Amino acid sequence: MKKNRDKINKTKELFDKIVEGVNNIISSGEFERFLKFSKNFHHYSFNNIVLIYSQMKEATQVAGFKKWQSMGRKLKKGVHGIQIIYPIKRKYTKIIEGQDSLLNDDKKEQEVEYLTYRYTYVYDISQTVGKPLPLDENSLNSNNKSEFFDFLKSFSPYPIEEEDLFGNAKGYWLEKEQKIVIKKSLSMNDKVSVLLHELTHAFYDDYDYKKDRNLSETFVESVAFIVADYFDLDTSMCSFEYITSWADGDIKILLELGGKIQKCANNFIKNLEDYYNNGNIRIAS
Repeated sequence: MKKNRDKINKTKELFDKIVEGVNNIISSGEFERFLKFSKNFHHYSFNNIVLIYSQMKEATQVAGFKKWQSMGRKLKKGVHGIQIIYPIKRKYTKIIEGQDSLLNDDKKEQEVEYLTYRYTYVYDISQTVGKPLPLDENSLNSNNKSEFFDFLKSFSPYPIEEEDLFGNAKGYWLEKEQKIVIKKSLSMNDKVSVLLHELTHAFYDDYDYKKDRNLSETFVESVAFIVADYFDLDTSMCSFEYITSWADGDIKILLELGGKIQKCANNFIKNLEDYYNNGNIRIAS
């Protein structure tokens, strides 16, 4: 029993560290750095990325002991693991009674699933030695920004129009018309950045823009920033002036937003690479 209580307490400590980590990331102004960091950890939840970042900001690729072993690598002597949490699916059978609970035939069984959490350790590749990892040669790159822009236009299910926009507007998503407009005079790098931003609005932004504009823009800019940085694009169009105002706000909202950002960015990147790998268009290297 004591061992189980210790595990529960340790897991609770890790969840407390997640909250503390998010607060530190926001209050220290490291949100942009954290987003750059997060692009390397597609298979990890937002909560675990926060934990990894809090313990080892220089990490680039992490895995468990057995995973590294299966890839022909072993841990260096004396290294300390990075604590993360992992969910475990549990089930139990619930008895549901009907209107007449005196009749046995009126009772039904329902299987209910729920999650419990435990902690484990992962290790960064810098903490291991052994065989070099194979390079992924079949991945989308963006060395040619003009061709990458054409790729994004081909990928988009919505028409992309370039127009002479005046004022500060560099582009926008027209939901009713189902189209994206981009300022014609922008540099190619900026056109790509703006298009990623507007595609994020079109694909993933479900906020009421009139009521939650700051929330919407923070979410969209964050997703677009991760996707752009993943493909080594100029991300100067992105800014995070809204996020600092949330440092004293509801931490639950921040945690939910962080999870949503990570999930949507991962989905966007996967869809782009799948589209490329299916041979829809060839990006010059």
